[in-house]
Amino acid sequence: MSSFRSMKYQIAAAAALFLSGPYITAVAVSVDQAQWSKSIPIDEKRNPSERIEAYIVDGLLHARRLDQNDIPLWHLILAEADPDQPPTLEHLGAGSIVEVRHVNGAYFVRDTYGFPSALLAAHRQQLAPETFASLDLTVRQNGIDMTGLSYSSKLTPAMLQQHPPETFASYDSTALAGLVQEFGPEAFASFDTASLAVIKKRVPEAFANPDTTIRQSSSPPSFQRGITKWEKDGQLWVALGPNANHWDTLIRLTPTVFVPQKPSAGAFADGAFLHWDDAQLLDSGGVLTARYITPAEADRKQQEHKLVRGAIPFNIEAQRWINPIEHGDRLGRFKDKVVLLHFWATWSPESIEQLAHYDELYKKHKDQGLVVIAIHNSQGADDLDTFIAEQGYTLPIAVDAGASAQRYGIWSWPQSVLIDRDCQLAWLSQEGETPSQAQLKYLLADTDAFPTH
Repeated sequence: MSSFRSMKYQIAAAAALFLSGPYITAVAVSVDQAQWSKSIPIDEKRNPSERIEAYIVDGLLHARRLDQNDIPLWHLILAEADPDQPPTLEHLGAGSIVEVRHVNGAYFVRDTYGFPSALLAAHRQQLAPETFASLDLTVRQNGIDMTGLSYSSKLTPAMLQQHPPETFASYDSTALAGLVQEFGPEAFASFDTASLAVIKKRVPEAFANPDTTIRQSSSPPSFQRGITKWEKDGQLWVALGPNANHWDTLIRLTPTVFVPQKPSAGAFADGAFLHWDDAQLLDSGGVLTARYITPAEADRKQQEHKLVRGAIPFNIEAQRWINPIEHGDRLGRFKDKVVLLHFWATWSPESIEQLAHYDELYKKHKDQGLVVIAIHNSQGADDLDTFIAEQGYTLPIAVDAGASAQRYGIWSWPQSVLIDRDCQLAWLSQEGETPSQAQLKYLLADTDAFPTH
């Protein structure tokens, strides 16, 4: 492969950052079976029990990051390897980067663990499915398939324009040069002045000496990469490989506490991309880049999140359902509908009175796009099925796993939440009141200004 082709693959992968029950160990063979293995801590001061681990088993070099509970944050098969010629595993720079590098120098994985976010970059050998054993497929058992995303199949300069100047200022200069080579300098002429100035300052040679050879089409790959994504235990998982059922890469990409805003994903001849709010990934030509969200970052965002009109709502977590509605706990699936969440309990007379009112609202307005979900308190739900059957209620009812009420700051029952057709917070009750007819009319018909009462 020529140097220009190598750059193309590296830059295509870098562009991903602009696109914006316990876990199992996620590999069919145990590290105990390895012919060679080594691990080093992520950060002995801040994260003494987290580590990067590399091992060779059945002639393949594996690398993975394990959290303090020995749960993988990511797991990759890097390349074919000889245990007599092991890779290097070391901290780089000031110590915030850990790298595993194959003895041939070409294949590597590098984890940058700046607290609390994390960046992953890798170049893997492209192995045909018949030449290696897949990572363990059972990790997706009982997961929620995430095929209902918004899809786009090609990265464009218009997508890059959506990002602020500091994004270009902080990224690798080789990556920026490759983007200019990939799209051509003329594609950046419409960028805002600040972003264009940053790019030109960092990679002036890419504008001064554009090379069109990098944009020439190459021979097609011998097999098509696949991307599989699912949600399990409050986490979005992504698996990559030669096809959808044969994986060489597994990443726990982000917690799914918040309803995602405009998620996108797509596949192309030799790779795939996914953008889920702050989490991003691109797999292209054996090169992978990803920004994955650590539990610490998710906790920080949740603590700082303010429940005000226009805010992003939280997903709910249900133990079980009565009158189930498809994807009921993934509120992003109800975009373009009005969602009313009713937090209630059978031991609250006012809750029961409101439930009857909401059941009538649901029957009356569901054809206009109203979704009502009654979320029962996690306590006192033993006889709930009998109570609902006796009353003849038809609205969807979830038994809270405990997290739903906590996320929305519910400490007394009943309380209600309205979410508009753009999947943004529209209204929250303050003292157990129900939304007014005027408020519901506005959200359903989208007329006039949103009434305060």
